Amino acid sequence: MANADAVFQQFRTAAREQVRLPLAVEAYFSGETTPEQTRELESYLRRRIRSFLELLIREDQLTKLETIAGWLNPGLAEDGLDVAIRLKKSEAFVWLLKWKAEHCGFSDRDFTL
Repeated sequence: MANADAVFQQFRTAAREQVRLPLAVEAYFSGETTPEQTRELESYLRRRIRSFLELLIREDQLTKLETIAGWLNPGLAEDGLDVAIRLKKSEAFVWLLKWKAEHCGFSDRDFTL
């Protein structure tokens, strides 16, 4: 718990977003934060969902991506697919493609032959 508190305090005092986001991710997924800290971290991460999604894809954190699958919507899935293509992250691309197929389909595509 002490480590999670230290990371949370670093998150709170960090001025730069490039520092805050990874600290928020580390603290949020530590499982050792208080309910108040978890709410604050979740609020922060939801407001920066695209950056958060890109960070998880960039670092091949598919387990964490699965954890926040409930936060995704069709637009975010498309953004994630674009990021996965750009970063050449095939596992994340496949996972996001499956998520999109299961949750919203491909109404924007015509697959007729």
